[in-house]
Parts: sequence; C-alpha cells; structure tokens
Amino acid sequence: SGAKAAGLRVGVYFFSQTINEAEAVEEASMAVSLAKKYGINMPIAIDSEYANGGRGRADGLSKADRTKVTKAFCNTVQSAGHSAMIYASKSWLGSHLDMSQLSGYKVWVAHYADKCGYTGTYHIWQNTSKGKVDGISGDVDMNISSI
Repeated sequence: SGAKAAGLRVGVYFFSQTINEAEAVEEASMAVSLAKKYGINMPIAIDSEYANGGRGRADGLSKADRTKVTKAFCNTVQSAGHSAMIYASKSWLGSHLDMSQLSGYKVWVAHYADKCGYTGTYHIWQNTSKGKVDGISGDVDMNISSI
C-alpha cells in the first residue's frame, strides 16, 4: 500500500516449493487474491529455485516436472487476468526449466554482471544484490525493467 501511495509500480514475487500442478494452482490462486487486494500493476512472478541450502521440498523435481508446475502457476495467473512472470538466475533458467515451453510468460533474470548474459527474451534484469537506496540500510537487489 505504501509503495503504491508513493507512486511505485508493484507486483507479487512468490517463492514456490510446490511439487505438483495442483499445488501450483493453489499457490497462484493465493497470489492472485493478494494481487487483487492490493491492486498491483506489475506481474505476478514465480521463483522455483532451491530452498534451505538444497533441502527444500521441491528441490528434487526434474526439469520436466519443474516446468509443468511453473506453467500451471503462470496459466492460473494469466487466466485470472494478470501478467505472469518467471524469476530465476541465468543458470537456473537454462538448466532447471524448459524455457521453450514457457515462452508465453515474462522473464525476470538474475545475472550479476555489467551486461546480462541471458540469451533468451527477458523483461527485467536483476543486475546486482549490492545496490544502495536512500532510506534503506544495507544492500538491496537492483533491477532494470522494460515493463
């Protein structure tokens, strides 16, 4: 609410530990509900990267299964009238998701470098985790958006 009141664009980032498509639909439905409550104006993003030092409940998913749950999440988001986005590191996008099956969704790639090395289409590039912002103590992630 405060970010919107300050004139910022606001989206939803959802760190997922779903292990099947039914759970992905549940998670997406919850994210859509929150998006409606706050009137977001940016995409709803799913992040399915490893959790808890590689001990997350979804860490054992195959590339095919991880792609299926990501697609189910994104389809649910888009069916509800919101823009769906996939967040991951450059290496994760290439090794843990079949991006050829996810081309209908926006991509938010984390690649900490002077130039984004992701060769696929992306809409937001997270280029550092060491950014500085007035009013926030400590390091923050910085992103460049074409949305």
